[in-house]
Order: sequence, then structure tokens, then C-alpha cells
Amino acid sequence: MKSEDYSKVLSEVDYVLDTLGIREPEKEFSILKSGGSIVSLRGLPNGEFAVRTGMSPMKRFLFSIAGSKYDKMAAKNKQKYYFVFVHEDGAGLNRISEMFQNRKIETSVDKIYDLSEVNQALAKVSARGSKGKTIIKIS
Repeated sequence: MKSEDYSKVLSEVDYVLDTLGIREPEKEFSILKSGGSIVSLRGLPNGEFAVRTGMSPMKRFLFSIAGSKYDKMAAKNKQKYYFVFVHEDGAGLNRISEMFQNRKIETSVDKIYDLSEVNQALAKVSARGSKGKTIIKIS
């Protein structure tokens, strides 16, 4: 089985859904474009999380210290870091899905390729021929 380091093949990503937590924040921020956002399910809560969830001023202060490492990494490239607490029962993942749906994220799609056409898709992207996102559909 071959494994590939995603930080070597991805760049300029709009959003990262972090399920790795404290193991790989540098890599996750490195693939994120300026202005992009990380939504972390396993990282550390930060001050933004404490404010968003209505915590007391003391907890806001403590969480702002706990998550300051992530906030500083995000600030370097005008990125944002969000922490979301999820339960393992799936309800939390549904909440995350709703968060993304409510933002009404729109993008320009250039072309959708089947997995069998992956080399054509990569060639087009490498030649900077895409006029939007290039999607590879895995059935």
C-alpha cells in the first residue's frame, strides 16, 4: 500500500476539516490558501469557540490561551481557525454539515472527470487550463 503526504500534493485549499488534531496543524495550515479556514474536530478550543458557545469571560480567557498557537498560525496568512466540539454519535457531524450548508459556499466548477480520467484532469490543472475547480468523481 502506498501512502502519500497530502501536504506535498495539495495547496490553495479553501477549507480544511481537521480530524487529526494536534498531530498536523502545520501541514493543514500549509495547504490552506490565504483567507481560508480550518474547522477542527480534534484540535484545541480557542477564544472564538468560547465566545460562539456563550462561555463565561473566564473560560473565554482560558480558551484563548489554550488555542493561541492555532490562532497565531492562522493569523500569519489571514486564515481562520474554528474548533467544533462533536460527540461520537454522529449528531455533531450533522451540525458541521449544516454549518457548511448555511454558509452557501459557491464555487466555479470547470469540469467533472471520472476517476478513470484522472491523468487528463491532472494535466489540465498542471497546464493551468482550468477556469474553476476541477473535480474527480469517485463512484
